[in-house]
Amino acid sequence: MNEIEQRDKLLADERGKSKLLDPTPHRKKYVIELLYRFFSKKISYAELTGIPQKELLQLAEMGYIKLLYGKLQESQKIFDCLMSLDPKNFYYHAAMGSIYQKRKNYVDAVFEYTEALKYNPEDLASLVNRGEIYLIHKNFRRAAEDFREAIIKDTDGKNNFANRARSLVIAIKRNVQKEKQQLVQFKS
Repeated sequence: MNEIEQRDKLLADERGKSKLLDPTPHRKKYVIELLYRFFSKKISYAELTGIPQKELLQLAEMGYIKLLYGKLQESQKIFDCLMSLDPKNFYYHAAMGSIYQKRKNYVDAVFEYTEALKYNPEDLASLVNRGEIYLIHKNFRRAAEDFREAIIKDTDGKNNFANRARSLVIAIKRNVQKEKQQLVQFKS
């Protein structure tokens, strides 16, 4: 048997093992169900194509390291790609929110943090970071709501983000008191 015949035989063997390439009625049913689940947004593109979760995690780790070291453009490209592959992963949205926040693109940051919270309401980092953006823009009510929710979810008092929220609540109270005092002085 020559090389071409061996290669063709290996390809035929591989096709027989894959449900996608198996030329039977079961294959058609499987592919149609898979495509239906994808188009009805029940599965991601990564799940449709069979990209291993381990590879996605490795890419996310690379993006996170680039984010830590300030390589925001490279990190954004990685997380954009990951969000295309798996748009329901809260971590990718939270990371994009951090990138936008560091770039002072607050509207997009709030959007991404909100998306992250939609997919994982327990994500304290997104709650506190979104609250900080509200605080920067003097939207004290919304900031306080996010901080309150983060504090309530951290019953043990051990989460760093919830502890930061506790500190920021104290800062909000001081700021509101200071503004009230200035208003009273102004009216006098």
